[in-house]
Amino acid sequence: MYALKPKDMEILSLLDQNSRMSVTELAKRLKLSKDGVSYRIKKLEAEKVITRYFADVDVSKLGLTINKFALKFQNVDKDKEDEIFGYLKKHPKIGWVVFCSGAWDCVFVAYVKDDYEIQRMINEIVERYGKHIISKEFLIVPEYFVVNRKWLANSDRTAISRIGGRSDKAVDDLDIKLIKILTQNCRKPIIEIAKEAGASSSLVISRIRRLEKSGAIQNYRIGLDLARMGKEFCKSFVYLQNYTAQEHGKLVDFCIGYPNVTAVTNTIGPWELELEMEVANFDEFYRIMNEIKSRFKHIIRSYEAITITREYGIDYSTII
Repeated sequence: MYALKPKDMEILSLLDQNSRMSVTELAKRLKLSKDGVSYRIKKLEAEKVITRYFADVDVSKLGLTINKFALKFQNVDKDKEDEIFGYLKKHPKIGWVVFCSGAWDCVFVAYVKDDYEIQRMINEIVERYGKHIISKEFLIVPEYFVVNRKWLANSDRTAISRIGGRSDKAVDDLDIKLIKILTQNCRKPIIEIAKEAGASSSLVISRIRRLEKSGAIQNYRIGLDLARMGKEFCKSFVYLQNYTAQEHGKLVDFCIGYPNVTAVTNTIGPWELELEMEVANFDEFYRIMNEIKSRFKHIIRSYEAITITREYGIDYSTII
């Protein structure tokens, strides 16, 4: 585990709320020199604590819908696991893949234009790996919420990205170019973005602001190597019962406000809610889940759990 100083944790916390925050602004908030902040960030990058900087994109604004799959394997050794993982992460419609232990062996998210694309993708996967899949579930994701990591510096500030809603493409080719660049490295300077996009700096600034205002770009975040920080990535699939829209909303709001919760997903399928957490260990995860279940015992029927062992983080650039 990599030992982080309090100021490093504060830097990570601020970047996790907005990873395009300038060094000048970071220095001002942290009461450090700009050189000191730059040095610390470069060290965090060199030590692979920070793995990437990326924009959270609302794919519904790009005319895409969100669909999730959970798979349970049989007769899969390490080589076959590597092959399946490699195939899924290179698939042009799949933007997020994890392998896990627990209730399921693999979960992935597909971003598509219509049901025909989903059917074709399922047929391709079953044709290629059907004999290794003992069970599978398919879910529609109307929306999900990504939350900043409040555990980094015991922050009470909540930065929420809301992904999903009615599919409505309202972007042009330049917007797509900018989104791809910002999902690959959102800390890239404007002058470099403009050169890569083939547009003037002033036009790029204007378009990025428009994308932010429209909600196509929800936020700017960081990727972290959780193992180096002594954290595990766990996920629960929550089955609900006899709930009203108001009760459901209270549950979602409570989970969003919990320090260890980093994502809350509403689903249509076998279960109704998914929670993602970053915790010290599985015992902490169970403690949190039992607290949530106890508080909302009248609507939470049960839950299943997984620990993420391998992740291909969200990459919007491949799907748009």
